[in-house]
Amino acid sequence: MVETWTPVLVLVVGAAVLLYGFSKTAMPVAGVLAGPMLAVALGATTASGFILPLLLLGDMFALARYRQHVNWRLIIKLVPGVLVGILLTAALFTFVDVHTLGRIIGILILVSLLLELWRRRNPRTDEAGQPHLLAVAFFGSLAGMTTMAANAGGTAMTLYLVNMRVSMLAFMGTFAWFFFIVNALKVPFLLGLGFLNADTLRTDLWFAPVLVAGALIGYGIFARMNERVFTNIALALSAVASVWLIIHG
Repeated sequence: MVETWTPVLVLVVGAAVLLYGFSKTAMPVAGVLAGPMLAVALGATTASGFILPLLLLGDMFALARYRQHVNWRLIIKLVPGVLVGILLTAALFTFVDVHTLGRIIGILILVSLLLELWRRRNPRTDEAGQPHLLAVAFFGSLAGMTTMAANAGGTAMTLYLVNMRVSMLAFMGTFAWFFFIVNALKVPFLLGLGFLNADTLRTDLWFAPVLVAGALIGYGIFARMNERVFTNIALALSAVASVWLIIHG
């Protein structure tokens, strides 16, 4: 972990952790904005080990409120595509660097977003709740690629659930279970790589109250949010995430 915690560093990391907590209980794609903050503040590898236990804590808050609203069918349909995306990304790493791959993913996310906006402006093309196989395969692969290469799987999952026209509660429940499973599966890998250790866990204890505060704030805001506002904000933040990836990789 970091040897010297300056006030500015504590502020930046605390803001990112607060945003992650908020994302778990109110607006999932908001967490994508916190990732670059931590990567810049701590370094990508240190940040990945530091944030994982806090993400799992946030997942507990999300599941406590939304677990019963999960749509397991949508998660199960997504799994093959996620695996393909992870394998594809691993293969692409032999040909392109991580920044180039991040930009490619950013372009794919932006194209997906533009298609979703076009779909919404053309009601005849919009068959609510119909999980077409091609759409499921695409978003599953994109989620696998973003999780593997850019730590931005939340954006792809957001676009997938918006595309499937699920309710706000089903969105939160499905998102919560999906990323709880993904984050739990990451634990042995980060332990093996040495990114997750006693030092990172001790630091996590200092920031855990900040994440809890973000989660509690998220509860209150989500309770006051309507379906249209929720979807519009999710799409807007997805656009920000895609532009960030295109620019910075």
